[in-house]
Amino acid sequence: MRIRTVVLGLAVLVVVGAAGAMALRKADYGVPAFMLWERVWPGAHGGQHAPINGVNLYYETYGAGPPVLVLHGGTAFIETMHNQITALAPHHLVIAPDSRAHGRSTDGPGPLTYHQMAEDMIALMDRLDIAKADLVGWSDGGIIGLDLAIHHPDRIGRMVVIGTNFNVAGLTDMGSGSGPGPDDPGVASQRRSYQFLSPTPARWPVFYGKVMTMWRTLPNYSLAELGAIKSPVLVMAGENDEIRRAHTDALAQAIPGAREVIIPAATHMAPLTHPAAVDAAVVGFIDGKSAP
Repeated sequence: MRIRTVVLGLAVLVVVGAAGAMALRKADYGVPAFMLWERVWPGAHGGQHAPINGVNLYYETYGAGPPVLVLHGGTAFIETMHNQITALAPHHLVIAPDSRAHGRSTDGPGPLTYHQMAEDMIALMDRLDIAKADLVGWSDGGIIGLDLAIHHPDRIGRMVVIGTNFNVAGLTDMGSGSGPGPDDPGVASQRRSYQFLSPTPARWPVFYGKVMTMWRTLPNYSLAELGAIKSPVLVMAGENDEIRRAHTDALAQAIPGAREVIIPAATHMAPLTHPAAVDAAVVGFIDGKSAP
């Protein structure tokens, strides 16, 4: 998820006064309220680290029922998917990881790739004895979902991809990974969040450089690969997304039977700024109440 201009991170949990009351601001997009919810809701199982493909992958689980993988975007972390987690958790087992190198997960040698992160998800599913799961992925999380549906068609059921491109030509200039350097004020929010969460906070410039390289060069899925996807897919984007509208249309048209939903007046940040519309479509599709 290419959050470049939005103030977001765990710093949004603001503690004020001697009593330690939480001040919740509209600009926080509900993250502090989610952090409170996951501490009091009995279906929140907490988080843990697991050795996965040479990294220490952090993940959290919520609820019970048919499993759903919920995948955040690039430079982000689990809490940015809180609206989708809380919408799905009452009737599903939600598995929400921090992707490798992101959030509380560690990094490995070499570049970041969507295929490697997809293979991490398969290993995590194996660890949890989950043979098949539905999937909701935002931006980079959606790209990981496409990779899973292409390379592991028997492991992925219904799938929602939000603000997702299948090649680099689908990005507008804003989303292309050609933006500011790691110390630029424009990425201060991502930098603070990474340094707060990561077990290796000093690696921010390395991590940021890997993500920028990945965005400039990947993904590169062919129309033939998309045409072979067997999962029922919902393609979603904001009306003013960082993914070109023609590209979103082409993705929906290439995947057999895919549906497309465009969220009016929304940007790439739709899962945080327009949760009612996004979550209604997500839950309806994952629960099979809307046709594939």
